[in-house]
Amino acid sequence: MAFVHSQHVTIPLSALKEGVSTFTFRASIPDLSLGAGCFFPDAIDVKAKVTTMGDDFYIEIEAEGKGHFICDRCGESYQKSVSGGLKTFYTFDSARAQEGEDSEVNLLSHSAQEIDITRDSLDALLLAVPSKRLCSSDCRGLCPRCGANLNETSCSCRKEDEDSRWEALKGIRFDD
Repeated sequence: MAFVHSQHVTIPLSALKEGVSTFTFRASIPDLSLGAGCFFPDAIDVKAKVTTMGDDFYIEIEAEGKGHFICDRCGESYQKSVSGGLKTFYTFDSARAQEGEDSEVNLLSHSAQEIDITRDSLDALLLAVPSKRLCSSDCRGLCPRCGANLNETSCSCRKEDEDSRWEALKGIRFDD
């Protein structure tokens, strides 16, 4: 097992032997984000288990990092650890790479000295980020009338059963 700290997550082919090899990386990847409200400013940890079979490399990747998010309900920022996995396949065999068009098969050039799994590591992490990001499972969100954060305070808005924006539609009649 090797531990590497870098900006790229690469596995040197010279370090691989037939069978299983494991690697651990800490990668500081600048600008790792999913756009507004989701970014990973700190280093991420990556574990790679490489199974070597001749010219083929089956790689299982586990990535973990602390994400900085904005809650979809209340708009407050929060931090949460995220971890995810991904399996991928690299080969020197171009025929095998063409067979696997529908799956995740990556072709290595014959002059390659390493396998760059930076993008795969990022994908493993980013795919693990929930599509609905909440600061807590019981987040109460914002008051739709005054915008108060209901996690921090109670608002004094009058609670109405009906939404006044629909009043104009009450007078419409549909005749057959």
